[in-house]
Amino acid sequence: MAKVIHVSRNVSLGLLVLAAIALVTILALSVALDKEKAKKRGGNSEDKATGSTSVPITTPFTPKEPWDKYRLPESLSPVSYNVTLFPRLKPDANGLYIFTGNSTVVFKCVKETDLIIIHSNKLNLTNFDGFFAKLSAVGEASSPSVLKSWLVVKTEYLVLQLSRRLSVGAMYVLHTEFQGELADDLEGFYRSEYTDDGVKKVVATSQMQATYARKTFPCFDEPAMKASFNVTIVHERETVALSNGIETDSADSIIDGVPVKVTTFEPTAKMSTYLLGFIVCDFVSIGSIPDSNLQIRIWARRKAIEDKQGDYALNVTGPILHFYEKYYNTSYPLSKSDQIALPDFNAGAMENWGLVTYRETALLYDPLMSSNGNKERVTTVISHELAHMWFGNLVTLQWWNDLWLNEGFASYVEYLGADYAEPTWNIVRTFNTFKIIYN
Repeated sequence: MAKVIHVSRNVSLGLLVLAAIALVTILALSVALDKEKAKKRGGNSEDKATGSTSVPITTPFTPKEPWDKYRLPESLSPVSYNVTLFPRLKPDANGLYIFTGNSTVVFKCVKETDLIIIHSNKLNLTNFDGFFAKLSAVGEASSPSVLKSWLVVKTEYLVLQLSRRLSVGAMYVLHTEFQGELADDLEGFYRSEYTDDGVKKVVATSQMQATYARKTFPCFDEPAMKASFNVTIVHERETVALSNGIETDSADSIIDGVPVKVTTFEPTAKMSTYLLGFIVCDFVSIGSIPDSNLQIRIWARRKAIEDKQGDYALNVTGPILHFYEKYYNTSYPLSKSDQIALPDFNAGAMENWGLVTYRETALLYDPLMSSNGNKERVTTVISHELAHMWFGNLVTLQWWNDLWLNEGFASYVEYLGADYAEPTWNIVRTFNTFKIIYN
């Protein structure tokens, strides 16, 4: 016989409420399922009922104007630059470190155009009669007037609209004056700081690869856009200025009430903007006995040089360069080789042509404290960067998608150069053994 179960009125009401909630949930799920099925059949029943518009499908943005494209037009080709820079190693009234400068680029028109498009990023450009630059012609050619100039932040361009087209084959000159921040962002012309015996020191240095030369001065900032560079650096008298070429003149002057030196450098070989190097510091150097062909110097903080931490790098640089001259069957293409150890540097090293920059750990070797592993690293990194003086600098990639070849080749031959400088290490045999084990 079945048992009769008695429940209270409150329990009964609770059960009824739960049953109602369950029923509503089932109905809601059923409606949602019907809508989903309708969507899969190609329509949205709710949209059709209410007449609302569904979310549109987005399409990639196609740039219509030449200044919206990230690659420079092929209408202009740079020939040479005159660049003057004046970095301030002390903050201004607003607490900012700045640099000022001017640049003149001579370029050739290779395709008819009424636009000048040149890279410029984070620079405050001086206004000339309402425009950001001045244009003139070389020789008998006449220069069109500038109708309008503007900056494109997204693509980092300075654009000049001209009154008429430039003549194919004619040469023109574009002049700009500017101010930029000597920031501590490790890009372009930037500020590096370190402490020496409790005293803060500031260094103005540079890292242009891949697209940071445009933060320093307006330029055609692509690797294939090679030109020669005439560099002048204005700096405080107690500092030294370095660039890609050998110093040709240094004269005392007074600018804005500040005693300065104006240092000029020999014109560079034809080169890419990403290989430019500018440094102002209070470092000292050691060098090889100068001869008629090549000057080799190692630069670093005074204490590091006094502690002979640059001696080893100096000793291996000459043999490695000699090896590459034979290996490439081409003489070293410059008149000097400067290498400098920076306390604050983002990359391990950078192959600026004639002025290679390093982290301190990649260039300096302390004979009292450093290990054999440190010595091997110094040798291979120097060998890697010097390999680029030919492969990468003399012969350069057309665009950045070939960077793998540039770095891959240098990563291979660095062992050959290191083996020539230190034959007792058998470093090539070690490299080949590693390849076999790894594969």
